[in-house]
Parts: sequence; structure tokens; C-alpha cells
Amino acid sequence: MKTQKKSPFSVLANEFLENTLDQLVKDYSIVQVYYKKEKKSTQSHILVQVYKYADVVKLQAKKWVAEFREQYQVYIYFIDYSRIDYQFSKGHPFIEYHCHQSSLIYQHEESSSPLVIERGWKKYHKKFNQYEDSFHHDHEIRRVQIERLISEDSYNSIFTSFEKLIEYDLEYLEELYTGNRTSDINLNQRINNLLIYIPELKSYFVKKNSHQYFITELFAKAKKAIEGDDLIYDTEMYESLRIIEDSLFTFIEARFYELKHLIKKQYGKIYKVDQDVFPIKEYPNDEILDKAIERILTFTELEQIYLFHQTTYGEVKTYYLLLIGSNVNNEKLKSITQSLKSRFGDQYGFLLLGHDRYWIQMNLYQYQSFFVFIMQTKHLMYSSDQYHPEPHWQMPHHPQHNELYFHCKNTLESVVQFYKLLEGEKENYQGISNLFSLFFLSFCRTYILVKTFYLPNYLTSEALWQLCIYANKDIYKFNYLFEQFYTNPFSFADYNMSVHHSLAKIDTEKVNQMKMIVEKLMNELKEVVIGGQLLDDFELDLIAEKTDHPIVYTN
Repeated sequence: MKTQKKSPFSVLANEFLENTLDQLVKDYSIVQVYYKKEKKSTQSHILVQVYKYADVVKLQAKKWVAEFREQYQVYIYFIDYSRIDYQFSKGHPFIEYHCHQSSLIYQHEESSSPLVIERGWKKYHKKFNQYEDSFHHDHEIRRVQIERLISEDSYNSIFTSFEKLIEYDLEYLEELYTGNRTSDINLNQRINNLLIYIPELKSYFVKKNSHQYFITELFAKAKKAIEGDDLIYDTEMYESLRIIEDSLFTFIEARFYELKHLIKKQYGKIYKVDQDVFPIKEYPNDEILDKAIERILTFTELEQIYLFHQTTYGEVKTYYLLLIGSNVNNEKLKSITQSLKSRFGDQYGFLLLGHDRYWIQMNLYQYQSFFVFIMQTKHLMYSSDQYHPEPHWQMPHHPQHNELYFHCKNTLESVVQFYKLLEGEKENYQGISNLFSLFFLSFCRTYILVKTFYLPNYLTSEALWQLCIYANKDIYKFNYLFEQFYTNPFSFADYNMSVHHSLAKIDTEKVNQMKMIVEKLMNELKEVVIGGQLLDDFELDLIAEKTDHPIVYTN
């Protein structure tokens, strides 16, 4: 009886993978197959040398390639015969390591000139040095060109040159991690493809959506400006682009080191790029905070949660949390806050801000000073992934109170309307509650902008007041006004931000309480805006003309 021939892929100890590769050599012109298993990792690598380049493209796109990687941590690379031969002649370190004689598990019987590397480090190291030096030489030329363009204020060309340099770095990372270079793909696709091998890259690119990144949008904007013969003045982004490029350069250096080490010491300890770069900081345990975060995560999928402030007044402790994720809108925040309140009662409070990472990136020109303090490792309480990127900070950043004039004007006008109603027909207070609520909302947002360079969304009144306390703890001195109010002032303000078809049951005493709050808070706002000289005389005169009322002038 004839003995069945043993599969050359049985060494893989995976029947599914073995059968797949057996079928592969029947259906395609496979020249050689190499196999590497990492000693101190569950990962293994299979390099398949294919005769035709067209087959490389077709095979690399097969679903089972991704399935093997995800289910078994088996990374499969396809390289065509002519390219692998060319890369070997150049001394490509990826090829030198993976195509070693000890890794060969299959070779086509009729292969005329198979590639089997037997040389040791002594014979190869000159080739390695030449290959690495070639990268450094071309990289340095590109960096020098960017610095020259910066010195010449060639704004648009700086961005296009940064794009070419980052593209160059990513192409090299492709070469060093896969032995190949993907052609005819854009920057977004190249980054996404490399995440398979270098998940740490996520730490350096802010996403616009699941497929696109902020920097590609920035580069496209520069190209459009060039086509329209316009200029793009976004010099604050230069430093962020330098940081990205420096990081890519570090990854390349680390990969060269890793491959050099592996070639010299087959199956040696693999150097990890993120080793000692992303330290895990330990925080003191806070049982309430831990339980609160658990509950928050049942409502929505989040990327990160930052604890950026805490206050304790009397018996109430309030946690200030920034939630970063998609679709964390005001209604969602309100639902989460109500759930936390029902779970923890009145002894603990939670101020929740929610933003999408891309929204933060696009609004840095206004709000960077606010977010750069919050989004620090020491404040991070939860992260769904260790590689979420920081925003590409603008450097240098000069915080400005954008549109403060309009916010102050709207706040003052709401005060004037409030007083005009009071001075009208005696004790006809229909609408006074709505104007009071409008003033409170406008005051809080303007005050927060003045103090923190951040304009919050239309949050609940209580949340806005908590942000005012965060912006300036001294404003808590006005809390006694709310405690003396005849009902919960925050619920009252929220309720009256809508129109209700009913007569206002407001007497003079209640109106006087509102009047006291308006006067005290308005004087506080005037002090920080006028006393801090945040608006010039011309702007102040314009406000005074359009809101001609004593509250504008008196203290």
C-alpha cells in the first residue's frame, strides 16, 4: 500500500492553515515558503514567494490572510520572485531574516534558482549598513529641504514637503515590516495597513472617521490652496507634524535595531518599540469613581475618560470627567448624569463633558488651552486602547477669546430685556422666568470662555454652573443665592428654557431673588471682562450703545 506523502506544512501544527497552504501550492505558482515562530511571543510569520506579481496582489487580499492573523496571530506575507531577488541583492534586512535556510519549509521541485540565505552576520553586515545608510541619507535631504522652506516662509510647500517625508517614512516602515511596498494607495490607506504591524501608530494620528485622518485633510487643504494660488497660514501645525515625523523616524530606527538583532541572534529576544515609552501610571483607588466609570460605559462606547478636576463642598463631592468618543451628545450626557445621580444619590456629583476626538482637533485654534491641560496621562482614568492619539497640538499656541464681544453683548442684552420687563406693567411677570434662564445660560457660557478659553455646549444649568466653579473656584461664593432661591434654581432654569403655555405664577419676592442673582453675576462678569481688559474701549462702547441701561455701567 502506498504511504500518503506528508505535507511540508505539518510543522505549523495547525490543520486549517496546513490545508490552506497545501491548496495554495496547487492553485498558484509558489516558489518557496518560509516560516518563523517567535520564541517569546504567540506570533509566527510565513513568507510566501510567488512567481507572478499579479498573484501577490490577489493573495494578499484574501480574507483568510486576515483571519489567520486575527485568530492565530500568524502573519502571512506574499512577495513576487523578481522583487525578492532584487531586495536580496540590496541587502534588505526583512528578506535577510525571513529567508534564512533554517526557515525554509517548502520549495517547488522545479525551481531553477531558489533563494536560500546561509551567510552569517559577518558576511552580511556591510549590506545592512549600506541599506540603513541609504535611508538616513535620503531622509536627511528631505528634512533639510523642509527647514529651508520654513526659513523662506514657503507656507504651502512646507505642508506638501511634510506630506512627502511622512509618506517616505511610512513606505520604509512597510518595507521593514512586510518586505514589500504597497503601490497606488493614499496616505490614509497606508497608515491603516501599517496598524496591523504597528498598532502604536494610532497614538500619533487623529482620526476624522474610521478610514481617514486629520493630517491627510490638512495636506489636501494645502494642495487646494496651491491650485487656487492661495496661501494656507497654519504655521502652528509645523511642530505637530515634526512630532509625527520624529515618531515615525523612531519607529524606523527601532525596527532596524530589531531586525539587526534578529539576524545576528536567530530567535533572540525581540525589541519592542513601545518598551519604556508608554509607562502605565497607577492611580489611587477610588471605588465611587470606578463604579461610576463602569456605569458610564454601559451607556456608550468610549475611547477615553479623563478625570480633570474634583471639588468637595460640604458633604458633596463632584467629579469632573471628559468623555471622548463618538455621538456623546448632550442628551446622552444628560441620561448618563441622571443614571449616576440615581445610583449614587446627592452625596456625589458628576460633571460630564463629551466630545469626539476629531471635533477637538478641528477646534484647537479656539480651545487648545482647555484640552491640553485635561488630556494628560495623569488624568486618564479609562482607555479602550493604549494607542489612542493625542491631538496634533498647535505650537506655539496663543489663546484668544474669539468672539467674546458677541457673547458679552448677548449676555448684556438678555439682562436689559430682563430689566425692561421688570420696569413695565406692575407685577406682570409673564416671560420673566424665560429671560432669567436665558441670562443664566448666556452668563455661564461667557464666563467659562473668559476663564478657560472654552465655550461649552448647551449643557444643563447645573453642569454649566459646575464648570463656572471649575473656571474660578471663588465664584462658589454666590452659591448662597441659589440656596436661598424658592425652588431648585437649576431645574427652574432648565424648565424655563422652553416655552410653556401657562400663566407665570411669580410674585414680587421671587422676582427679587432672580434680580439679586442677575445683578451679582453680571457684576462678576463685568469685573473679569472689563477689569481684565479683555475687550478694548471701542468694543465696550459698542456694547454700551446697543445695551443702554444702568446695569452696563454700575458696579
